Amino acid sequence: MKQIRKQVRKPTAALLAAAALVAGLAGCNPTAWKHADAMRAGPPDPLGEDRLSLRWKFITADRLTEVEPQEFAAATVSADTVFIGSASGWFFALRASTGAVRWRKRLVAVSSAPIVVAGVLYIGGADGTLLAVESQTGVEKWRYQSRGPIEQSPVATGDLIVFSNEADQVVAVDASTGKFKWQYKAETPEEYTLRGHAGVMIDNDLIYTGFSNGTLAALRKDTGSVAWSTSLKAEADRFMDVDATPLVIGDHVFASSSSGGVYSLDKATGLIRWRVPFWDAGQPSSTGNVGGIATDGKTLYVSVADLGTYAIDLAGNVVWRVGAKDGGEPAQPVVWNELLLYSLTHDGMFIADRRTGEILEYFDPGEGTSSPPTITADGRLFVMSNRGILYAFDLD
Repeated sequence: MKQIRKQVRKPTAALLAAAALVAGLAGCNPTAWKHADAMRAGPPDPLGEDRLSLRWKFITADRLTEVEPQEFAAATVSADTVFIGSASGWFFALRASTGAVRWRKRLVAVSSAPIVVAGVLYIGGADGTLLAVESQTGVEKWRYQSRGPIEQSPVATGDLIVFSNEADQVVAVDASTGKFKWQYKAETPEEYTLRGHAGVMIDNDLIYTGFSNGTLAALRKDTGSVAWSTSLKAEADRFMDVDATPLVIGDHVFASSSSGGVYSLDKATGLIRWRVPFWDAGQPSSTGNVGGIATDGKTLYVSVADLGTYAIDLAGNVVWRVGAKDGGEPAQPVVWNELLLYSLTHDGMFIADRRTGEILEYFDPGEGTSSPPTITADGRLFVMSNRGILYAFDLD
């Protein structure tokens, strides 16, 4: 099971093929799948679909000489501007239609998507910095320094910006000034934990998020005090991280842990309604790092390292599952119309029918993709490769 640990942070062992970048630059023409394992993330034959049309590509960083680089930054689109950071520390505002540079600045290494609120960009940094910059110019307004990498997008609510970090903190700051408002800190296990951290989900007066000790908590928005906290670690005593950002649908909050699987809980009390564990008879020791949870309002879509992508209805029944053995660490899946898109660190980005899980097309830029795609309402798709190249497509 290919996972990256928070406290270890070692790349997996493999040799870099320099020609892979050249192949990725050629675009997204479907090619014969290079694996034949039935549990893999794709079929062994050419797919014959043509869902992606390449518009442009933009190199955010030169990572040609690196062994197994990873880029977790995702794009945010506002009007005709794409905002994207990178592990290099450079941040770009690009014209969405052409990829032309509107502005660029060296700000901070980025592992998530920024948000845009009232003309201000809020950017989470891999060094724990939360930055506020003018979206039109990149001029810095303020910065707040937290104690751990920010790997999920911050969230705006009223006059607050709320974010989580890998130090198991949830922090709220004033949106206009960056002034500290409140902080909640969970107990971090002494054992190794998985790479990544859940973001925050705000629903009315409560903030839902998960922690590396296997708990899901509901915090009061105004104070950060705990409304309830529930353990999702099942019987595990390590690697029980709640790394996927929770979802709220109706009266339920849905979350997952790497050791316990997917849970449905009462959003007011934290009472567990049902649980679907991640398990496969052919891989009894695998639990899987959870890349994220997406929904179309009727079904949950969960990507799990090695064990694949699951479709689970809101009653806790598995509708379908597509394997991902050796595909690498998954990113947050994305639902768009009748499609489900998900990325795997080693094998690239996949486009599937969300009703059946059938893979319709895939895009392998040569070194895979670790970041989730960003899709606009009119079908423009932006995804970053592990080589630091941002690709812009039209999605059919």
